[in-house]
Amino acid sequence: MIRKHQNVSVVSRKSKYIIAGVAVGLCAGFVVSAFRWLITKWIDVVLEVNHFLTQHWHQPWWLLLWVLVSLILAIILGLIVKSEPHIKGSGIPQVELQLQGKLSMNWWRILWKKFVGGALAIGSGLILGREGPSIQLGAAVGQGVASTLKSNKVQENVLISAGAGAGLAAAFNAPIAGLMFVLEEVHHNFSRNVVLTTLTAGLVSNFVSLQFFGLTPSLNLGNYEVFPVHLYWVIVILGVVLGLLGWLYQQGIFALPKIYSTLFPKVPKHFYSVIGFLIMIPIGLYSQDLLFGGGELVFDLVEKQPAMIFLFGLFICRFILAMMSYGTGLPGGIFLPILSLGAIIGSLFGEMAVSVLHVPEAYYSSFVIYAMAGYFAAIGKAPLTSLLLVTEMVGGLNQLMPLGICVLSAYLTAEFLKMAPIYEVLAEKMSHDEDDEHTGRRTVFEVPVPVESKLVGRMVKEIAWPKDIIIATIRRGEKEFVTKGDLRIQAGDLLIVVTDEGHLAKMQDAVNHLAMREVELQ
Repeated sequence: MIRKHQNVSVVSRKSKYIIAGVAVGLCAGFVVSAFRWLITKWIDVVLEVNHFLTQHWHQPWWLLLWVLVSLILAIILGLIVKSEPHIKGSGIPQVELQLQGKLSMNWWRILWKKFVGGALAIGSGLILGREGPSIQLGAAVGQGVASTLKSNKVQENVLISAGAGAGLAAAFNAPIAGLMFVLEEVHHNFSRNVVLTTLTAGLVSNFVSLQFFGLTPSLNLGNYEVFPVHLYWVIVILGVVLGLLGWLYQQGIFALPKIYSTLFPKVPKHFYSVIGFLIMIPIGLYSQDLLFGGGELVFDLVEKQPAMIFLFGLFICRFILAMMSYGTGLPGGIFLPILSLGAIIGSLFGEMAVSVLHVPEAYYSSFVIYAMAGYFAAIGKAPLTSLLLVTEMVGGLNQLMPLGICVLSAYLTAEFLKMAPIYEVLAEKMSHDEDDEHTGRRTVFEVPVPVESKLVGRMVKEIAWPKDIIIATIRRGEKEFVTKGDLRIQAGDLLIVVTDEGHLAKMQDAVNHLAMREVELQ
């Protein structure tokens, strides 16, 4: 009878998570779809203005009027960011810190200010992506649903995670990549509740997005050529190149605060937006290829196959402008700019492979696809997410094997260069933890035990746990055990840990460190 009651309880809990996942997916799908639509419409306005200005260059008052409008918009965006600093940048580091208990956010303020600020910043021409803001918007939706349902801390974290995955799913029509991103980049571990809820939310969110934007993959390049096995060594070389250039990108991103403070010492940080907007006006008049995140640019690279000298100049310009755009601190991600830079590298490499290595020209577009995945894998250190994301964005499985080879070689190059995951480093730089304070309020968090952990096979009483926690129960598959001293921990167990809210961040780090310590190889 007890076992039957436990099974019913587990089924009931899973059903609740699925229902909550549907609610998160529906809300996140509509919010992110509206966000994508608003960005598209604002981009159309900016392009029309640029076209008008190029046709009326002999009437400078039109340009002065556009400069004035841009200044007003930049100041408004700067004030929005100043009023809510947690909407700065992509939002992914903020979500990671929130789930670690190191950052507390008001979901409603994040939701509307990120929505408005992100749409205006991304659509104005800055080289920023919609994916990071979409992830934070989805996470805010998840937190809002958790608040409405009066969920506890563990349930709230699950719904925030589901919202983040649903946000990425709606941003790129990539529900499986959204799930993998949450597991690989945000949590760095596997939790059944997170998987179940995030998958549900991602599929529902993607379904909503498809109603707005259709069934066509977001980067439907029409590449159906199967890359020959005897040329795989060329892909390995491409991966190494992507790893090296990924290191360069990381160094640029990490140096941005110092660069901006050195070049513009008297400009308040929240008004760096003015600098970005003013620079983008002449850039846009010169070439629209240097504006926006780069989705349309990828299509142009495949269709037009530009000359190498043009591609080299395009990479340098967009690399610098991407750094400048992200350094403004405006709401906008680096995901799509990284993919577009990777596409330029792939296009450049493809030209060289065709002309120097005599690779058939039919495989030119394949290098563009592989490089997008490899470049993000090197910078984000999330190889599975990179692989699945590009596969879903392009809309075909025929490139999976060569994609995997490129991603792996780029990732190994990043490992050799000792590159850390970019979002993790940005989160660490952003974290300003306050001193622990005992609040008297209990909270719960979960820690999975991987197969290589030193905890495997040891009894609970044999482990030197931090003094401010209690291992309340251990979840093992479909069963949950009340913790006793002689209970042995097994691989795959999920530790249900109780601590004080004021100690949450520190205790979460401490228990995760214990669980992640690996058995030394003999």
